[in-house]
Amino acid sequence: MSNENDDQAVVWAVLVAVIVLAVGLALGFGVAKSKKPAAAAPAATVAAPTQAASEAASEPVAAASEASAAK
Repeated sequence: MSNENDDQAVVWAVLVAVIVLAVGLALGFGVAKSKKPAAAAPAATVAAPTQAASEAASEPVAAASEASAAK
């Protein structure tokens, strides 16, 4: 019967860990859902200049190839 008493502490530890994990996940999802999606908007504005910069960088190459083709 001493085996049953030894395992009881492990069972309580696992039970407490599962409860803490469930509460932590519930709070985490609640915080994540309460965040406003406006934070994603600056990332889109940051991506736009890089696209414009890449288009501007390709324009001189296109102009140079047209100039060499016109010769």
